[in-house]
Amino acid sequence: DGWTQFGGAEGPYDVGFFGGNAAVVANGTFGGVPNYSGYTQDLGVTGDYAEGDVISFGGEMYIESGKELAGANNANIQLNFWYGAAGTDYGFSIVAGTVNADSLTDTVYLYNLDYVLDAGAASATRISFDFTYVQTDIPAAGVESGAVWGTNFYGSIVPAPGAIALLGVAGLAGRRRRG
Repeated sequence: DGWTQFGGAEGPYDVGFFGGNAAVVANGTFGGVPNYSGYTQDLGVTGDYAEGDVISFGGEMYIESGKELAGANNANIQLNFWYGAAGTDYGFSIVAGTVNADSLTDTVYLYNLDYVLDAGAASATRISFDFTYVQTDIPAAGVESGAVWGTNFYGSIVPAPGAIALLGVAGLAGRRRRG
């Protein structure tokens, strides 16, 4: 829920290679390079996170035999950090996992990453969580650009341990005043 589709992505579909879980597929669109397709959702906006918080995120990817990625095309499970008043100025990405032309087909790739926000990351206006197919090469006529399936995506922001301790202390102080 909450995902926005972009480019040549499709789904969700029920597929057997993820144990029956619904999955989405992203692929090259032959619309020029670079070109992107996939799914995105906002994980948080200013005020939802702070320096020292941990973002835990990941998911699974799969390349079907016959749908290998061409050239330098790749797919990623990643966080994107956006800046500016509207949160539309791209800053940088943190990638949990990538599949590419060297990746095996008919194999489920599971990726997980915990990323600790530093001051620069915590100053982002918006953080998005993305499953993205990046088309950097258009193959020769008759050759597919490739396609990657994805499922079981998750992302959460865990407050820094110090923030949790401060909340606990504030809660204790509040109880003492009432007692």
